[in-house]
Amino acid sequence: MAHDKYKVKNKNGRIFKMTDKAKNIKLKTNHYLKNYKKTKWIRTNSTLIKHKGNWIVYYYMKPITKKKHTGGWVKLTDMKPIKTHKAIKYTYADFDTWYRTLTKKQRNQYYQLVRDGDNTDAEGELLPFSSGYFL
Repeated sequence: MAHDKYKVKNKNGRIFKMTDKAKNIKLKTNHYLKNYKKTKWIRTNSTLIKHKGNWIVYYYMKPITKKKHTGGWVKLTDMKPIKTHKAIKYTYADFDTWYRTLTKKQRNQYYQLVRDGDNTDAEGELLPFSSGYFL
């Protein structure tokens, strides 16, 4: 994953903590992102969670500038990378930029592909690095 520094994109977003067992994860609101508009964050982990029937990528974020707050799980779409890399002729867009362009249906398909260990992207196209070499 290319990014590690983020800032708040969705001021209505929330920071969650996970409770319960792994098969029955509950997300409990810990903080609100509107209170951290100017805070810079660092990503330390990521996971896929099914929420209201849709699979969503969550990042575990820790604040860089506010040391008192321990951090928590945030939706990928609620945070914005400080520096993004868009796709150009010979390179792919980074994961964050690519994931934001997916619809709910494509995000659910992405989960299926990751779970099954498939070598295709969310649109069913074969990834160029699946055969062990880069273009």
